[in-house]
Amino acid sequence: MSQRPPDPIPFPGNRRPAQPPPQSGAPSGGPVIYSASGQPIRSAAPPPPPPPPPAAPPPPPATLGEDAPSGLHAHVAAVIDSTDATFQRDVIERSHELPVIVDCWAPWCGPCRVLGPILEKLAYERDGQVQLVKVNTDENPQVAQALQVQGIPAVFAFAGGRVISQFVGAQPEERVREFFDSLVPSEADLKAAEGYRMLQQNQVPIARLHFQAALEEDPNHEMAGVGLAALLAGTGEIAQAAELAKRWPDNPTTKGILASIELRQAIGARDPEAIHAHAIANPDDAEARYLHGCLLALEGQWQQSLDTLLESVRLDRYACDEGARKRLLDIFAVLGEQPIVAEYRRRLGSLLF
Repeated sequence: MSQRPPDPIPFPGNRRPAQPPPQSGAPSGGPVIYSASGQPIRSAAPPPPPPPPPAAPPPPPATLGEDAPSGLHAHVAAVIDSTDATFQRDVIERSHELPVIVDCWAPWCGPCRVLGPILEKLAYERDGQVQLVKVNTDENPQVAQALQVQGIPAVFAFAGGRVISQFVGAQPEERVREFFDSLVPSEADLKAAEGYRMLQQNQVPIARLHFQAALEEDPNHEMAGVGLAALLAGTGEIAQAAELAKRWPDNPTTKGILASIELRQAIGARDPEAIHAHAIANPDDAEARYLHGCLLALEGQWQQSLDTLLESVRLDRYACDEGARKRLLDIFAVLGEQPIVAEYRRRLGSLLF
């Protein structure tokens, strides 16, 4: 959901007439049915719907009390049916308030009858967090056309008036549950987000409590773990920060944390002014260059740091246990795929090989 959402679908509303049926000789207009394995099942036009059952008497008015419905059937608002005329209100407008999942189905579609109950079950479980909207594509061709439905069952997730995720074909419950989970924030997500909000307000102790609570909910929650590692590094709890950051070594933030820890450990308790002065007075000292390069990196002077560390490698690549080469690699990881990184990688390679 952090990616840029696609452009909004040009839904026509109820002012655009349905498309006319295909001319004789044109391919049949029925959508493709997808099996549970995801394979398309192509057939001729869908079989005609069965005759409607006799009208049932209207249900008695709902009453509250000891006999009030419980379980799934008590949460009827979690699942609704929509039409060409109401789709704008039911989905587009509603998705500005909470995620809306649209299930495009048809009565004659076997895989739809497999997937539908799974979607409804999970929507009832998350009542109030997500809205499931069911659209019969046979009866609502404008919605099917606007969503470019070419096969059913087709499921679309809306947020902020736009499609943010989708899948086609019947899926096992575990996969569908993951689809729902990607739309609805967990308790750990909410606590981690609050931790970052507290950090922005410089409420460090409170932020720490939120990050720790999120990790108690989900020990593998990357957002909370990275936030706590950054907080610990900022408060000088280096060992704990490094231990936590190493759990997510590919995260850009933890790469920066680990690099910063290595740079700080290289400098130790030395006085920054003394490091600057010693490097200026001893330009041919590989260790002096190394320490100066680490200090420049901590100060955010990246290119000067790269130049200084590269010069340390040139003077003595083995000084400080090849410290300059290792710190260069740390800085490359922090800066990522930038042109300057490619240039200094090439220059480091030419010195080493």
